[in-house]
Amino acid sequence: MQQANYLQQLLVTLRTRLLVMCASVGIALEEAGKALAANDPGRAAAVIESDAAIDALENEIDEMALRLLARSQPVAGDLRFVVTSLRMVVDLERIGDEAVSISEQAILMQNMPGFSMMSHVRELYEGAREAFESAVRVFRDNDAQGALALSRGDDEAVQNEVRIIQGIMECLSDPHCSLKPHVAMHIILVARSLTRIWRRSINIAEHVYFIGRGESLKHRGDGREEAAVSLTEPLQPGAYERAAASGSGNKAPDASAGEKQQLRRSKERHTDN
Repeated sequence: MQQANYLQQLLVTLRTRLLVMCASVGIALEEAGKALAANDPGRAAAVIESDAAIDALENEIDEMALRLLARSQPVAGDLRFVVTSLRMVVDLERIGDEAVSISEQAILMQNMPGFSMMSHVRELYEGAREAFESAVRVFRDNDAQGALALSRGDDEAVQNEVRIIQGIMECLSDPHCSLKPHVAMHIILVARSLTRIWRRSINIAEHVYFIGRGESLKHRGDGREEAAVSLTEPLQPGAYERAAASGSGNKAPDASAGEKQQLRRSKERHTDN
């Protein structure tokens, strides 16, 4: 009983430190967005300086989780939580790094006009920030169902980035556009960082689902499951004939008359022997 209580105390401490890291990363992301929107190099520099504290939290949580695994040997849901914490800190640290990258671009763009015209960048930032806050919320609440819903937002992140790049390309091709190529490069780098933040937030949601349900959501969207289902499901009556008639089926071509006759002769020779 005493050993079980000690293990639970360690797990609570580990969870608390993870939530502290989530809060630190969230502040960095919010401050990076404000620095970018207001062209505030001082705020951006503060985000860059705060990254060392986030890195220190990652090292602390790593050591805590490994020590817990070695000494307490958790099982079942407790083991999933400890293993997942080692993965989650990587995503959190990377989100912090992307906040630093955005802040660096904010410093480089502080005297460059043109960013304000990119409304899609602001939309992508809001989407990425909301995805991160939702990921932290489902982790705090142990909400596996909410984590599953959040994990389906990967396509939206990519679509937002594509819209930004398309808008930049269209603007640069317009002789009357005031956007300069070097400014466009900085905007694309910001969009890339925001997409990564969004995707890392989805990773955190997938970790939460694994903790709660014991099932991995990784690589579920590559079409393998759908392909396996389609290969194992029987054809409905008449489906094969309809597909062949329409020319859309995967039926192999029939052998020619000469090939069929050759096969019959081969069988006859083997029978005679």
